[in-house]
Amino acid sequence: MSEVERGRSSPDLSAVLAVVLAVPLVASGLLVLALLGKLVWPAYFWVVPAGWVPAGGITFVPAFEYFLLPLVFGLRSPTARELARLTPSWQAVCAAAGVDGGRYRLWVDRSRELNAFAAGGRTVAVTRTALDLPPPGLAAILAHELGHHLAGHTRISLFVWWLELPARILARLVRLLALVVPYVGRAFAPFGRPVAVLVTVLLTLGILTALAFLDPWLLLAPLLGPVLAWSKRLGEYRADLMAARLGYGPELIALLKEWITLHRGDERRLRARLLASHPAHIDRIKRLKDRGFRA
Repeated sequence: MSEVERGRSSPDLSAVLAVVLAVPLVASGLLVLALLGKLVWPAYFWVVPAGWVPAGGITFVPAFEYFLLPLVFGLRSPTARELARLTPSWQAVCAAAGVDGGRYRLWVDRSRELNAFAAGGRTVAVTRTALDLPPPGLAAILAHELGHHLAGHTRISLFVWWLELPARILARLVRLLALVVPYVGRAFAPFGRPVAVLVTVLLTLGILTALAFLDPWLLLAPLLGPVLAWSKRLGEYRADLMAARLGYGPELIALLKEWITLHRGDERRLRARLLASHPAHIDRIKRLKDRGFRA
């Protein structure tokens, strides 16, 4: 078994942690649906959350992914010229991995930063700036994003998003309601300042309680936030390693060094390092070199 096959067959801790850490919000989403079912169909309230879960299978349909992700991330299809630049590098990367490049869809992110990302089960996007990279650098960044797909980091992400959606929608509505609280408090000003303050405080506490009920992450984030960030950094290291195993280690190291130069260094405070979803570029280079890859 080759190094690439071993990397693809072994369980990925980052992907597992992402699912485990989503459990509180998923549970909230199903609870919201159960409450909705209680309102519309009390005797069979469980049908609503029970039906929502299998309905999430739509997230595995390519057409749904191609419809949703461009809306969420502001992606667009490559122009003919951009596609002509992307295709040779993408085909070379997929050939090195032994996968069918046609099952993935390439997009262009409108951002002017030098970046790329993978999402869903078939989406790979690069920024317009990344398209200006020389072919070796473009291939390296594409190999890293393919590494995310091969390691399973993105495959279930849309399904988890679907399960979390009811809680997120209701939490957003509650947050919008919070914007009205100061105006409601002022409406009680004619009854005296203490009354207005009391009403504002009680409404604020009620909204915070509702948010904590709908979105447990508000309570758990201080504890689990660093763990989630750490799991995402593990995913970045894994994708780097996959790209290096595909033969793009030197190009990836050179690209990371270019990023460091572009940002005039790579220093971060300890808190920023703990909460960052991406490792420092210097750490990624060190991890690759520790595995025997050189520029």
